[in-house]
Amino acid sequence: MTAVASRSRMPEIALPEGFEPLPLPPEAAEQGARILGRFAAGDPPVSLALAVGVAPLHAMPLPAMAIASSLVVPYRRRHPAAQVGVVMLANGPALVALHAGEYRLPPEGTREELLLPRIKAEVQVPDGNRMVVVSVAGAGQDDWPAVIAEATRLAGSVEKGRSTRAERDR
Repeated sequence: MTAVASRSRMPEIALPEGFEPLPLPPEAAEQGARILGRFAAGDPPVSLALAVGVAPLHAMPLPAMAIASSLVVPYRRRHPAAQVGVVMLANGPALVALHAGEYRLPPEGTREELLLPRIKAEVQVPDGNRMVVVSVAGAGQDDWPAVIAEATRLAGSVEKGRSTRAERDR
């Protein structure tokens, strides 16, 4: 695993072996995306997509569990078909959401839609003043064990910086 150096707005995260970074579109970077790429995981290995973003939390002097819990209702409103809950990772509480569905894309120059089955796990790790979003997606329903395992592992590897446990528990 490769650690990403901490930047002012990006905590450290342990990227998987064989991670292939992709260029970030400017609009994605403006919205908080910091890492985009592909890697293989699972048994048998499947190709997975990874996106990592950072978003500020606006003046929430709450314990980390309260912050994570407060994210559930708005997330369910935006994504009603997702399974959503709060779990405890080694680095603190996190919102975890699992989406299964189809993405329809119109191919270039045609009117027919291209149907892509997809499963995505998103883990949001709050640390008091920002939220790290780790999103892992696979190409179909059969990829769900690898998607969930990798999203959880990657989110659990997020180093929130130099805050103390007391600061995290505020």
